[in-house]
Amino acid sequence: MRRMLLCTITAVVVCLMTSGRALATEFPEKGWHKGSYFAVSAGMMQVTNDKHVQTNRKFDGAINPTFGLTWGWDIADWIGPMLQVLYSTATSQVGDGTATYPIENAREHVLNFSLFCRATLPYFTRASWQPDMIKIIPYMKLGGTGHALFVNAPTDANKVGAVGGGPAIGAGVELFIWKGLFVALDATENFIIQKAFYRTINNQRTKVTAGGLKPQFVLLGLVGVHF
Repeated sequence: MRRMLLCTITAVVVCLMTSGRALATEFPEKGWHKGSYFAVSAGMMQVTNDKHVQTNRKFDGAINPTFGLTWGWDIADWIGPMLQVLYSTATSQVGDGTATYPIENAREHVLNFSLFCRATLPYFTRASWQPDMIKIIPYMKLGGTGHALFVNAPTDANKVGAVGGGPAIGAGVELFIWKGLFVALDATENFIIQKAFYRTINNQRTKVTAGGLKPQFVLLGLVGVHF
């Protein structure tokens, strides 16, 4: 997953630095890329931090479907804050078949709350070479992500949780296709530092989720409106 993010970032950087066309004035619609925008998103989220320490069993696979909302405000043509809220859920079996950890169905809930500074080069927001019917805006973003996870199982001993946060970096590209309507591809690598999760099991305080650094990759498709 991290290799995909590195490839995306590399492609954006190369595109930004090697373009040979000269910077023109502005589009006829002055300041067209300034202002707020709102988008809905769907894609995939890497979830690898949900392994139950006592049963040595990870919940489901490493990839969950995810969906969410994105809001941003381009203060200038080339830079502005970007807020993303993502939710992911999946179902699977948990437990190891013992009396304490019976095998049963459970549901996982994952929530990410991310705040970025997103930037592109004025080359892309002011260049006359951009097509009339579509405008291409690659960008990079840097910020932080808060993360929460919970596996809800009928038996308390099978329940797993995690809370953490950390820096995040990403890249993407927007395609403005008609007035303020746009679609985008967005990739993020979150570096989540989470606390270990403990639960009282058989009258003993027992670790059920390990703490530490848990990198997490997210790939999204977005559809939105730039106001």
